[in-house]
Amino acid sequence: MAGARSVITSLWKVPDEATKDLMLDFYRRLWIEGKPKAQALWEAKKRLRDARDERGEPLYRVRDWAAWVLTGEPD
Repeated sequence: MAGARSVITSLWKVPDEATKDLMLDFYRRLWIEGKPKAQALWEAKKRLRDARDERGEPLYRVRDWAAWVLTGEPD
């Protein structure tokens, strides 16, 4: 009965910089914007997926954002 109602975990090792960027964005969406956990994670992952440098090249690889999953209560 005790414990976390939901957790975010990685399915594989993710570089620290990508993890930091995703988690900062996730918690901003969750705590400041008040979005549900599942939506906040999806939007944070999408932001990393869509991020580009000045030449239009992706800033992050699929491995940097696709590993993260939410288990438990989505709200």
